[in-house]
Amino acid sequence: GYREPTPIQRQAIPVGLQCRDLIGLAETGSGKTLSFVVPMLAHVLRTSRTHGGPYGLILAPTRELVSQIHEEARKFTYRSWVRPAVVYGGAEMGAQLRQIERGCDLLSATPGRLVDMIERGRISLSNVRFLVLDEADRMLDMGFEPQIRRIVLGEDMPGVMDRQTLMFSATFPQNIQMLAKDFLKEYVFLSVGRVGSTSENITQK
Repeated sequence: GYREPTPIQRQAIPVGLQCRDLIGLAETGSGKTLSFVVPMLAHVLRTSRTHGGPYGLILAPTRELVSQIHEEARKFTYRSWVRPAVVYGGAEMGAQLRQIERGCDLLSATPGRLVDMIERGRISLSNVRFLVLDEADRMLDMGFEPQIRRIVLGEDMPGVMDRQTLMFSATFPQNIQMLAKDFLKEYVFLSVGRVGSTSENITQK
């Protein structure tokens, strides 16, 4: 049902497909999800499935957002070998663990629940080659910075030179700049629309 890409998609998808790191500043509702799902899926489909996933990891601040990202990933992985999964707090962990154990190539997660699973030894990030932080400024506002730093820097995830990292944010405050310095390499910086506002494409109800 997509007739044409949104402005952030037109700019970010080619950068992602070139395997460049990226910071994208874009309004809520501007189409960021597809801006990283398309390059991530292209990247994962080129991966030989010799080890267990996930190969792609998307961190986002809320259950609602990770669920929405997961639904988009499911649509775009339909009839491919790529298996998306989602984990978030406030839901029964057993079902989420069983979903991952059946095979997980793209994982959408809230930081707190992912740290919980890592601490239980139920998931490894050693094969992550594509990392996305969506709504990074909101994650920091909600106090997730220690968990994010632990996931990206303190566990077995490949280092910045061995993965591709995309960060999306509505604003670019000092703490986001610090994350960018620690998490990204020679990144492309994109700003689309009015920073910090909501896209006119959204109907508010």
